[in-house]
Amino acid sequence: MQYLNQVLEYFDISEKYRSYQIELFNEYVGKNVLEVGAGRGKIIEILSNDKSKFFTLLELDNNFYDYLIKNLQSEKIIVKNKKTTQINDKFDTIIYLDVIEHIDKDEEELNNALRLLEKNSHLIIIVPAFQILFSEFDKNVGHYRRYHKKFFKDYAQKNSLEIKQLKYFDVLGFFIVFLSKFIGLTNSKRNKLGIKIWNFLIPLSKFLDKIIFHSLGKSIICVYKKK
Repeated sequence: MQYLNQVLEYFDISEKYRSYQIELFNEYVGKNVLEVGAGRGKIIEILSNDKSKFFTLLELDNNFYDYLIKNLQSEKIIVKNKKTTQINDKFDTIIYLDVIEHIDKDEEELNNALRLLEKNSHLIIIVPAFQILFSEFDKNVGHYRRYHKKFFKDYAQKNSLEIKQLKYFDVLGFFIVFLSKFIGLTNSKRNKLGIKIWNFLIPLSKFLDKIIFHSLGKSIICVYKKK
């Protein structure tokens, strides 16, 4: 867990990447938002600049939970140390950012989310892409798998969901992860340096994503609309 905490901290200071993520899904974020597995809450910290929105953060890790209580809890941001099965409120937006790959029974978790989602509202998911990239790094941070678009298409069909967005993104990240798999970037200092270089390249990756029509990338974004 300490290794995961370190890596998450490195990602949270990668402002260009976090901004790119938000750019991809911001138009689907409503007024009453649930983020599952909020970690250090960096995304919500940015989104909460819109004072019209209300956020509920679920976080099971006690260290992250304590951090969120100390740094983010407010009238507009409620933090809970609970699973989705333990709450019954309804939301117009539910967000999973690099979370469901950490969950063994991922479809059961998404089913729980749909129970909490109001009709005509959005479920936003970002996950690591392409199982071919699965490496020691994935194992070390607790990933069960990486994903392909087919998983999300099949899940939409089974649950009568409308897909508003489904695409790969961060094509340069794909090649960085591919190379790091074979040179073994498991050392903390190497990870930090690699993430800094990758974050610097995000503007170029964004440009290339458009050129190749989001046909390849380190990650997948899926946005469902519950009918």
